[in-house]
Amino acid sequence: MQTMNKKQLITILLCLFCAISFAQTTPAYTVKTVVIDAGHGGKDPGACGKISKEKNITLAIALKVGSLISGGCPDVKVIYTRKTDEFIELHKRADIANKAKADLFISIHVNANPNPEAYGTDTWTMGLAKNEANLKVAKMENDVISLESDATQYQGMSANDNEAIILYRLQQGAFCDNSLALAGMVQKQLQTLGRKDRSVHQAPFLVLWKTAMPSILIETGFITNPAEEEWLNSSDNQADMAYSIYQAFVEYKSYIEKRTNGQIEKTAEPVKKQEPTVKPQPQKSQENKQPVKPAEKTQPKPAEQPKQTTNNDIFYGIQIGAGTEKLSSAPSNFKGLEGVYYIEENGLYKYYYGKTATYAEISELLKTAKEKFPSAFVVARDGNNNKLQVSEARKKTN
Repeated sequence: MQTMNKKQLITILLCLFCAISFAQTTPAYTVKTVVIDAGHGGKDPGACGKISKEKNITLAIALKVGSLISGGCPDVKVIYTRKTDEFIELHKRADIANKAKADLFISIHVNANPNPEAYGTDTWTMGLAKNEANLKVAKMENDVISLESDATQYQGMSANDNEAIILYRLQQGAFCDNSLALAGMVQKQLQTLGRKDRSVHQAPFLVLWKTAMPSILIETGFITNPAEEEWLNSSDNQADMAYSIYQAFVEYKSYIEKRTNGQIEKTAEPVKKQEPTVKPQPQKSQENKQPVKPAEKTQPKPAEQPKQTTNNDIFYGIQIGAGTEKLSSAPSNFKGLEGVYYIEENGLYKYYYGKTATYAEISELLKTAKEKFPSAFVVARDGNNNKLQVSEARKKTN
């Protein structure tokens, strides 16, 4: 057997060192930090009912959610925008999350409505309000800026400025899908308590405007409905609601880590608890008797084709934005990028730049895309436009 000379040994050791160094510099993605935001506080009471104030209910639920995450997910850092009855300006709540480089922002609120029979829960992401009712919810939550010392913090953002909101959603496009996914999970979990599902909506909430991560706002119920206000003020019900939000977080954590890494990552064990004791819900009003029809899912299909061609029925593209608004592919709509195209999927228009057959080619284009849209990321699809895990696609194309 031929012995290994010194030069060969050094070469092998260098290769091993490079392989280990590469593995250490590319760790698997995990959800490490979550910011829990209790709406309102201090001199801002939020919506008021007959026996309570929004700021107290949101704080109680927020602390319970954070405690459950800390106990069930010891690897996740929980940060609160407030832990006491204090006034925190809206833009500072986003600053807290951004400085912590949080992976998730969850804002907890209580709804209000002139109709005392309105009840149920809904979850919101940042976007255009599709009707006047949605816009009113956003304006109600945004009114707190009248108590702030410097309203210039919100220049360039208005609930009525559709262009500013569309630009925001494009810049935050990489987080749009994740925000909507978490919102849907929250609504599903809250239904296990017998809560009325008022669905997932979009509206221009200032507290979500400057967050640089997936972000949602949960309206836990209506403080203006006497029966629901009583329900919301029960410590047991607050604990049940917090547990449902926690379960949605665990589901989201597993989902996003599996999707990002191409494998199932270890997630938290569910926290043991007793069966929730749910009080009777308020009687349904006439306007709420019809069940909400879920959005009809459509198979993804390309709406505008890019110039590049692909091989092997697998291609890579760079997602630079997503939203419910359909935009033309004109470079002026995408900060000068040419050749932008979109794929309509499940009611969303997902905007892409580049279409290549190899990961090496798309990686070069990604550098250009990130100069315009820092949150851009690579997506792989097959010949039928079905999404593939990038790690699996690379095995077949590289």
